[in-house]
Amino acid sequence: MFEAMKRVKSNALIGIDFGSNSIKAIALSKVGGTFQVDAVAEAPLAKGLIVDNRFEDLTKITQIIDQLRKNFPSSYKNAAIAVTGTDVITKVVTMNANMNELELETQVELEAENSIPFPIDEVFLDFEVLSENVDNSEFNDVLLSAARKETVLSQVDCVEAAHLTVKVVDVASHALARACELLFSRDDHDKGIAIVDIGAAQMTLNIMHKGRMVFSRSKNHGGAICTQMMMEHYGYKFEEAEKIKVSHEWNADCELDIVAPFINMTINHLRYDLRMFTNAPNNIQLEKVILTGGCQLLPELVTQLAEQLELNVEVADPFLGFEYKNAADKALLRDVGVKYMTALGLALRGVQ
Repeated sequence: MFEAMKRVKSNALIGIDFGSNSIKAIALSKVGGTFQVDAVAEAPLAKGLIVDNRFEDLTKITQIIDQLRKNFPSSYKNAAIAVTGTDVITKVVTMNANMNELELETQVELEAENSIPFPIDEVFLDFEVLSENVDNSEFNDVLLSAARKETVLSQVDCVEAAHLTVKVVDVASHALARACELLFSRDDHDKGIAIVDIGAAQMTLNIMHKGRMVFSRSKNHGGAICTQMMMEHYGYKFEEAEKIKVSHEWNADCELDIVAPFINMTINHLRYDLRMFTNAPNNIQLEKVILTGGCQLLPELVTQLAEQLELNVEVADPFLGFEYKNAADKALLRDVGVKYMTALGLALRGVQ
């Protein structure tokens, strides 16, 4: 199922990104070679509905997706979703280049049985031949992906119960990288580019080089920690603290006591992860950091990251040059478009 879904082509996909605080969705089409945003929407989630990428209440999540769907043209009946976290594993392996597809599938299953820490009957497998191996032309580099069936099916069940058909199941980090490729110049292709996604509950570092993801690391750190710090410091309820954080309407002492320490914590986490990459024998020089995710909207985060990491830090803005069906969507994505990067990467599966 995981393999079959990935290869389906569609001209009308809603990319749906499931976060711990909200569900974000976007639909794209192509007009005269230019991408067009046909609709975009976000639906908040009550705390605890999605925890560590697991759906805790399928009925309530289905109801939210159903309401979200009503923001999209009726012609959009298909969806692309993504799996992430510890329930999905990707690995680049080398395979003999002379194998036919059936032999390759058999070898991939054998490789998965030996390298994936899940029972093989509990996962969906997929693979993609990337390129010829740089050290031996008789072998190809093959991207192996495995996702737990339980995780995939819970998402599929919710989406399809909300009157959409799931046509694509992707890996969230791959969808994010696909969206970020819209930002790359020709010169960026041969450089090491770090993509840092900071969401509500998770921070992910992906490093791209020559069109491939060469390093990936994630940890449980995100904007929810800043919200929790506000709750504990001021006695706010969750909704109140979240609203203050998102609107930046906090008192001066909050900037010093909460926001600055959270930013320092974030930078220290990222510095540690980047050090793990730079200390590895890969001979790839990092040239740029691209920030995505709602948490990067915090003031001073970009400036301090650039100063402390001594790297060029950019906030992702992939929607430059896009057309829009609705002026309101253009205004929204101009302000918070970086939150929709994973959803964008999923929607691109239907128009590229």
